Amino acid sequence: MAPFSGSGNVGSPQLITVVSNVVARRLEGIMRIELGKFKKELYFKNGLLVGGRSNILRETFGRVLFENGFINQHDYEDSLKEVMDERKKHGLVLQERGLLPLNIKDALKLQLRMRFVYTFSMAEGNFHFREAHIPDNLVSQSSLPVLGLVMEGVKVHLPKNTVSEYVNRNMDRVCSRGDTQYDPSQINLSQEELNLLTIVASNRPLKQSLSGIRMDADGAMRLVFLFIGMGFAVLKDLQKAEKPEKTEVRLSEEHRRLLEGLKDKFDEIKEKNYYEVLNISQSADRAAVKRSYFALAKQYHPDHFFDYPPEIKEAASEIFTLVTTAYGALSDDGERGKYNEYLKTGEKEMENSEAEHIVKAELQFQKGMILLKTNNLKDAYQSLKWAVELNPTEGEYLSYFGWVIFKLEPNSDSARAKGMEYIQRGLQLNKEQDTGYYFLGRILKVTGEEQKALDAFKTAYAKNQQNIDALREIRAYELSQKSQKGMFKKFFK
Repeated sequence: MAPFSGSGNVGSPQLITVVSNVVARRLEGIMRIELGKFKKELYFKNGLLVGGRSNILRETFGRVLFENGFINQHDYEDSLKEVMDERKKHGLVLQERGLLPLNIKDALKLQLRMRFVYTFSMAEGNFHFREAHIPDNLVSQSSLPVLGLVMEGVKVHLPKNTVSEYVNRNMDRVCSRGDTQYDPSQINLSQEELNLLTIVASNRPLKQSLSGIRMDADGAMRLVFLFIGMGFAVLKDLQKAEKPEKTEVRLSEEHRRLLEGLKDKFDEIKEKNYYEVLNISQSADRAAVKRSYFALAKQYHPDHFFDYPPEIKEAASEIFTLVTTAYGALSDDGERGKYNEYLKTGEKEMENSEAEHIVKAELQFQKGMILLKTNNLKDAYQSLKWAVELNPTEGEYLSYFGWVIFKLEPNSDSARAKGMEYIQRGLQLNKEQDTGYYFLGRILKVTGEEQKALDAFKTAYAKNQQNIDALREIRAYELSQKSQKGMFKKFFK
């Protein structure tokens, strides 16, 4: 039997479907998730989550404990400095200081759990799972059942607009019961949620089923998304709802051999360096790199397999992705220099360097936050600038840096424009940060764009109802509107 694989967009039920297959078939393999420069790998054995790696700040050990309330900001920042100065692991530093309120195994299990559920916040990214052997050095001491985490990810971390767009797009389709049976030992649905499953999977258009429910709309849509991903419910086009499902199409012998050949090729090159992927020497010039790339791209581009079964197109796409990645690194002199250095130093040193940059950036960011609170704007600017330079893909850093630029010169048009530019870039990288929208609203308010400012404050509050500053701005605007209406009535009385 061919190894199982599956890929797609994180913000689609397909991710849940693939994870459900991994659990049901007790598979061993790697899931890779990418969103721009943000990358992570999740490792599975016997259908359980057993490890993961990530270059995402939010998923580092100390940040997970900080965001989940196990250590305060002062202890987080102070211990982070010792991590940098002494080059120790964060867990060890916290243990030595007596700041770890839970044992290290439970703390690492929490980090692994959050790495999985945070995946759902990367809705615009892509994922790919491939059945493969997981080396022992990638397996943690803990293993976690996954389907309950899927439920947490969908309910808490999947962006609201991702869910609503999917459900609204399918409102006119018929929703019926799927082949997967609900198992309370794998996922725990309340009686209200079970009732919703019965209502929506009743062989009627989804719009009709959802029209009479009492549950809040967002919660109901999230459950519909979950039910479809897990196979508890299926969607069909209205005109095809009564037609029998098509039988699975078997691959011809020719297609089967082609598929096996493509998978063998992928397995052959996936662990090779970029020069070996392109089949060139390290001394090859740019023209040779280009010739090799175009020859391989012509051979493995998915468009070349347009009329072939999906499995073959996916296998070719995997090879094409590797070839394109290699070409991107070797066709640019700067990137090629970095890659050559990587080949000399080895992966471990390169990973340590990247991790060190992330920790250094976080240390400067925390300093900048404290300096901002004490209104030490010049020093806050320097710390936040350093954080952005060390980790320019962390949206929260960019938003705070933009805010301090504005705060330094609030009456300068150029400072306002530059501050807004950084904040907007930060929000593009991380749409879930309420502070970024609050900062944006404050600047828009100064520029006289009241309606846009109000929209930004409302977005900030919708994303975090603990953001009292945003709520205060909303109420102040509402009071001013009432006051203006009152004066208007009095004038014409």
